[in-house]
Amino acid sequence: MPSQFPSSRLALWLAVAAAWPLQGLAAAGLVQFVAGDVQLRRGSAQAPVAKGAEVESGDVVVTGAAGRAQIRFSDGGLVALYPDSQFTVTRYADAGNAAEDHFAVDLLRGGMRAITGLIGKRDPRNYRVTTPTAVVGIRGSAFLIAFNADGELVVSGEQDEIEVCTEAGCVGVKAGESVRVVASNQLPLYTHTRAVLPLPPPPVPFAVGEELNSSGRLAPTPVAPVPPPVTTTPTPPAPGVPLPPPPPPPTTTAPPPDPSIPTPPPPPTTGTPTQPPTTRPPVIGAPPTTPPTTAPTTPAPPATRPPIFVLPPIVRPIIVLPPIAVPPPPPVIR
Repeated sequence: MPSQFPSSRLALWLAVAAAWPLQGLAAAGLVQFVAGDVQLRRGSAQAPVAKGAEVESGDVVVTGAAGRAQIRFSDGGLVALYPDSQFTVTRYADAGNAAEDHFAVDLLRGGMRAITGLIGKRDPRNYRVTTPTAVVGIRGSAFLIAFNADGELVVSGEQDEIEVCTEAGCVGVKAGESVRVVASNQLPLYTHTRAVLPLPPPPVPFAVGEELNSSGRLAPTPVAPVPPPVTTTPTPPAPGVPLPPPPPPPTTTAPPPDPSIPTPPPPPTTGTPTQPPTTRPPVIGAPPTTPPTTAPTTPAPPATRPPIFVLPPIVRPIIVLPPIAVPPPPPVIR
């Protein structure tokens, strides 16, 4: 009769494996991107990191002078490592509930940019990034941590708000703000209360000129802005200085006579050599009457009478415009 001991032992191991949580067997994250020299230390072993490599609790990721890496954790969070960085996954547990979740990592040098996953969203207190001088907690979802050339830690908020704590206390960093940690026993110092970006230069107005570009079309030509008008105030003359004479009035010349119109003869004059002659105005209108004579009453025949030429007055035509007929108003339609 065969022994039943091996079968009972196998059943016991299967029961233990079924009771063991799957989260304990899964890796903390996977390497999604690698560029340059990136090494992974696990215990006493160290090997280059390739895309798709697993990262577990206790692993140390080291990037070279030109190395970069991106790790995606099982809760959906992302960590991007900058060159010359040393990043350690101290404790990671994605248990699915806030009481057992843990995301604790260390950044010894270099820099990292992080986007939190479900662990930080379920309970921000379970998400911690520890550096030699400060501890960074989150109340948001994205932030940037890096050491500058002087070895000081610079933390910037990108979304919502994060919290940077030292031995002296904690400060909040909102999106667009950044702080600098000088020492572990000093409060972080604000470097920017908001993101400071240089203002773009004012646009230069353009107009279509006569030059052609390489495609044969009219090229735009910059147009200089129009300067404001300059107003000048007249300066009064100094006392004792005579003013210039006013300009002479404009003179008008009469138009030349029209040759088609005959010139009337001068009027006759009366008087004596000692008395200035008086000018008799010309008779305009009816012809003058014949003065009385001592001749017989019989009038001389018309043929022997000298003709008297009387020029008619120059009458300018008067143009009378016809009256403008105003149309009657339209009848009111009721």
